[in-house]
Amino acid sequence: MCRWGCSLTNTTYMCKWCGTRYCKECLKGEFQGEMKEATKCRICNQTRCQGQRIEYVPRTNKPDEEDGKNKRGAPSRARSAKSAKSVKGKKGSAKKKKKK
Repeated sequence: MCRWGCSLTNTTYMCKWCGTRYCKECLKGEFQGEMKEATKCRICNQTRCQGQRIEYVPRTNKPDEEDGKNKRGAPSRARSAKSAKSVKGKKGSAKKKKKK
């Protein structure tokens, strides 16, 4: 819910020219009355006034930790045999190139 009563929570913006805060959905803000347009500031009368979105907390995805287990079932530090072989193969080929 915005400061001025509309049901949406992510519609509060700040005018990039004068800093006045307003809700883009209900067109109310830190002034008397309502804005005529969402793109024109009521205080400074500048067009294209939409600046930074404020008073919005983005949702963070927190991983669900289940007894410290990884979702794939393998420990996070373990390397597969395939990746270990490819690393050994690269090191061996680098030595052969240096000898030539």
